[in-house]
Amino acid sequence: MEAMKKVLVVGLGKSGIAASRLLAQKGNEVFITEKKDDERVRVALEGLLKEGSVRKNNVELGSHSRAFVENSDLIVVSPGVQSDAVPVKLAKERLIPVIGEMELAYSMCPAPLIAVTGTSGKTTVTTLIGKMLSSAGIDAVVCGNIGNPMSGEINRIKNDSIVVLEVSSFQLENIRAFKPMCSVILNISENHLDRHKDMEEYVNLKAKIFSNQDKDDFVFLNGRNNILRQLSLGITRPKTEFFDEYKNLGTRYGIKNENYLAAMSIASVAGVEEAKMLEVLSSFRGIEHRLEYITTINGIDFINDSKATTVSSVEWALKSLEQRIILIMGGRYKGGDFSRLGNLVKEKVDFIIAIGEAKTRIKEALRAFKGVSEEKTLDSAVEKAFKMAKEGNKILLSPGCSSFDMFENYEERGRVFKELCMKLR
Repeated sequence: MEAMKKVLVVGLGKSGIAASRLLAQKGNEVFITEKKDDERVRVALEGLLKEGSVRKNNVELGSHSRAFVENSDLIVVSPGVQSDAVPVKLAKERLIPVIGEMELAYSMCPAPLIAVTGTSGKTTVTTLIGKMLSSAGIDAVVCGNIGNPMSGEINRIKNDSIVVLEVSSFQLENIRAFKPMCSVILNISENHLDRHKDMEEYVNLKAKIFSNQDKDDFVFLNGRNNILRQLSLGITRPKTEFFDEYKNLGTRYGIKNENYLAAMSIASVAGVEEAKMLEVLSSFRGIEHRLEYITTINGIDFINDSKATTVSSVEWALKSLEQRIILIMGGRYKGGDFSRLGNLVKEKVDFIIAIGEAKTRIKEALRAFKGVSEEKTLDSAVEKAFKMAKEGNKILLSPGCSSFDMFENYEERGRVFKELCMKLR
């Protein structure tokens, strides 16, 4: 990217902070506009001011003004900024280019990319690919939606690195030249319909991950997913493979886990030996906030699945766990049909405790299941679950919703849940 005179960063979350730093390092004059004005935002801003990434007069908090936008040569938006946000609309009126933080980082990245998207399983697969590449002596830089924005990693990425990037549909909204050497769509089910117009728009955004790839690149799709089977019919480039069938890995090694097969397929294209991949899988203990075992109290296991923000993620969790479950669900509804869980709930769940903005919707969708109650807070939900639980039960937080009605993000929700569980000791 050529050095711009004035670049406006919209949003001061992790992505906005990383983008601001990178832009300043490359000689741009950075402006920041953030609609929130709270302690977290002010602490983040203080850090940027101290290090000289932005000047105080170049920042506005609590609102977005026309002057900030119209004074810019380029707008860089964080993934959480919607396409109808004031700065984006104003930029389009003035024909000022708008790109996402990921596109900004890509424009400065010297290494090839592996990009991972899907409704669920992204973090697990991204993590596994990184571990598999590292096991083969490859400098794998794991970043993106996984928690550390790509902009913050640019200075450590070398020509011989491989960037393994977790990508959300929000990040794909504002790509232009973004082109991975290998991409994967793990699955597609209803998600983010609070933000995207409909399911068709959501699928089209996911498909943008391979829109710039050419005949020498790869896209891996889940052949067990009907939407992706259909999508594959229209792909003329890049090379298209189904990871559940690739090299017959699943049959040869007795592996049914789709996330494992996706990671192995991509690592195989990158040249990793199969023995190395299997070593990584045998030692893999999962990731924080994804079916994470916390503790056992009075014979009751506590499981943190705060990262399960979709109905399909809850489905995966219920399929993955044995024993009887007390399920804590809820938060801000982001699309999906909770009634899909009916058979699994009947089979494995004793009680559901619903919280957050979606609690009534959950209770209504699962009305055939009589064991649904509502609580106002996560704190009271954990207490109630513990009172109801018997030895041998599992208390599972698997919300099926975003955290934004009660928490800053799913990580904070997961940390709070773990603290509440440990207090019960």
